[in-house]
Amino acid sequence: MLRSLSISTKSVVVAVLLIALGIVFGVTLVSTFKGVDMSFATQDVKIGAQSKPSSAHPALKALNEAYQSVAKEVTPTVVYITVVSQSRTESNDQRNRWFRFFGPDFEIPRPQPEVGAGSGVILTSDGYILTNNHVVGNAVSDGIEVTLSDNRVFKNAKLIGTDKYTDLAVIKVNAKDLATPRLGNSDEVEVGQIAFAFGNPLGLTSTMTQGIISATGRGQLGIIAGELRDRDEASYSIENFIQTDAAVNPGNSGGALVNINGEVIGINTAIATTNARYQGYSFAIPMNLARKVATDLIKFGKVRRGYIGVVIQTVDATMAKAKGLDKPKGVLVQQVNAGSAGETAGVKAGDVILTVDGREVRTSNELQTIVAAKY
Repeated sequence: MLRSLSISTKSVVVAVLLIALGIVFGVTLVSTFKGVDMSFATQDVKIGAQSKPSSAHPALKALNEAYQSVAKEVTPTVVYITVVSQSRTESNDQRNRWFRFFGPDFEIPRPQPEVGAGSGVILTSDGYILTNNHVVGNAVSDGIEVTLSDNRVFKNAKLIGTDKYTDLAVIKVNAKDLATPRLGNSDEVEVGQIAFAFGNPLGLTSTMTQGIISATGRGQLGIIAGELRDRDEASYSIENFIQTDAAVNPGNSGGALVNINGEVIGINTAIATTNARYQGYSFAIPMNLARKVATDLIKFGKVRRGYIGVVIQTVDATMAKAKGLDKPKGVLVQQVNAGSAGETAGVKAGDVILTVDGREVRTSNELQTIVAAKY
């Protein structure tokens, strides 16, 4: 017992000495480094230049403000559309063609209903919305849902009418006091003008991209005709697209193509691509044609359009020389259908149509567009 107590007392003494030694060592260490400045730990970290920014060039500031103004005005008028559609299948040559629609983006045919997405442009404050036929035309009952830019959602939008020959459609939601855009004159669109594409590409809602008008009157692409399985029906398809390099992708379809004044000049519809994504060329239906189709669908539930009743072809250099024209222009009439308006008006095979109501006609698709807008 005494021995055990003695050992325990010795351990305590050793421990106290070690603690005392540690204190002495610590005091010595701190006193050695007392001159080190530790204030950096409490200072703010300064990253980047501290000088004030230089003033931007007035022209750039004006351009920046102009773009912002267009965005603020147009964004509330473009909607996001989701669609539950009946299953559809496509042949390999259709899926792989260069010119194709780009929304909804159905990648793999399935036997069950599919879900796709696209865009639309509000036409009236009480809920009429313009979009593409290929976005909503195959929707199941109560399968169309509309989301506004302010995130309000309208389920079970009503399909008012479709026009497969122009790939346009009108839907309706029960709403009031919706924002509506100003509609421009697409006949005044010229190559080189700045253009903006508004829509919901790849599920990225309320997106704006910018480019230029790279061509007008673009036809003979077979975009709409390719969706019409019947050959006779395909001959009635109207393709007179505005071409732009503003970036568009699946989901932009049915959205707005807008000029620098914030006016809608076209409805984005298709792209030229080898991979089903943006590669620099997109196509929009001219607003003047879209306005006529939308008005008829709202008023009558179907489109009323004029027909000459002729088979036509754009005049090329060889035809122009044979017809004594100074350059290729106009449209050659190849055939006149019996009992048609063209026959009644005295149009004959071999005639060249140069103007309609004083407006110069350069291509067959341009003539189709002009005539289709008349009734």
